[in-house]
Amino acid sequence: MVENKILSKLNINIKDFNNQMEKILENKLFSFDVKNLLLSMLYKIENAYKDYENVKIEVPSKKKFIENILRIIKEKTLNIFLVKPETAEAEELEKNNLKYMVDKGNGKIICFQNELVILTAILKLDESYNQNIITDYDYIAKPIQDLLAKGKIISNVEVLRDFNGWSWNIVRNEIKDFDYNFIYQTLILLNGEKNAYSGSTKLLNIVNKMAIKKYISLNDDLEYIEKLKKVIEQKHFRLNLFGDKKEFINTVTEEKKEYTKQIEKIDRLLNNNELLKSEYYARNEKLPNKEKIFSVSYLVNILDKERKDLLTKIDECNRVILPKEFVEQKAKLEKECEFLDSIFEENEDTIELIKEFLNIVKDKIKNVKEENKNELVKWMYKIRYYRYVPVNENENVKDIKSLQKDFKEVISLIIKTAQKFKIWDTFTEDKNLSYEILKEIFDTKIIYLQNINIQCT
Repeated sequence: MVENKILSKLNINIKDFNNQMEKILENKLFSFDVKNLLLSMLYKIENAYKDYENVKIEVPSKKKFIENILRIIKEKTLNIFLVKPETAEAEELEKNNLKYMVDKGNGKIICFQNELVILTAILKLDESYNQNIITDYDYIAKPIQDLLAKGKIISNVEVLRDFNGWSWNIVRNEIKDFDYNFIYQTLILLNGEKNAYSGSTKLLNIVNKMAIKKYISLNDDLEYIEKLKKVIEQKHFRLNLFGDKKEFINTVTEEKKEYTKQIEKIDRLLNNNELLKSEYYARNEKLPNKEKIFSVSYLVNILDKERKDLLTKIDECNRVILPKEFVEQKAKLEKECEFLDSIFEENEDTIELIKEFLNIVKDKIKNVKEENKNELVKWMYKIRYYRYVPVNENENVKDIKSLQKDFKEVISLIIKTAQKFKIWDTFTEDKNLSYEILKEIFDTKIIYLQNINIQCT
């Protein structure tokens, strides 16, 4: 009787989402095939979500996940064209190694008739990441936003890609980018999706470095690359100045004079309407259409900000010549130059990131209290999931041989703490034997770990 009531509630939820989708589709000029595909996509998400949520732990609620998809379809999707095999449209997609094309400006999707493909395209229409990214260096923000936005899509389509309602099977050839997926999964397992970009200084430094490398390799953003090269050159030049304090003070003094001149120029513009209009036209002549300043009042806001930034720079100049500040700024600059140089070095970023992830996890597990032992159960699932995150076409995290010792430490700690909290019965006092038997939990792909039966013979 109780079971029937639970199933009844579940059916109401499924029916409710279906009704919402149908109401949205009533107002869309989609073809019959498109509408059927969207309803089929929704059914498959609902069917797989419970397993997806159980395996991964750090996912949005099903309600939030589906409502977001419905919002994108309702507000941003104006036209969906399904491509049939062996047509000119199919040939165009295949020629570019694509399964879909998205025109965000016109809310248009062209894609093959497949639930996973259309879900990916819908999420692509709304590609963004809402966390306010605060970084030490301004050249980090753009690559991090790119990483989080792309990683989020790869992560969210996983519900259809790897789950079918009865099993968990990682479909590697459907993972758009292994690096973005791996880094994003590392972050959300630690911090959740809402505040993914957070963690230890060491962890974020590795993530920053990997994000910049990836951004440079994937994007033809010459402006960003030139800006980064200029930053590297300027930072090293400034660091060299720190070696000669007298020369450094002279340089800082000249910088202050230049900043003061710029402030005086801004003040003249703000106090003279004719000069202000001339500046407005002069700036807009040099800007591309999409970056043009909307009005003179907008220019006033821009100039106010520029003035504040210059005052901040003058304040920094005043502080940096003080003895204590001089030493601190030199150390900070050395650290930044070291980081910038590491971007172009060959190193084992993936292994570094996993090691730091596991170190943070160990601290989190040590801080779990018995009254919150469900947190430990979550970490069992999350570590099991993380071990199966692909790092390339052939390997998962768990396959990296140099990390076996690190994983053994974390798994041993989980087993020891679980026995202490009586999450399962202690069947032997031999720690090595416990590990050898229970480590299999972290290699199984059985969706519900509580369904595992261990028999010792």
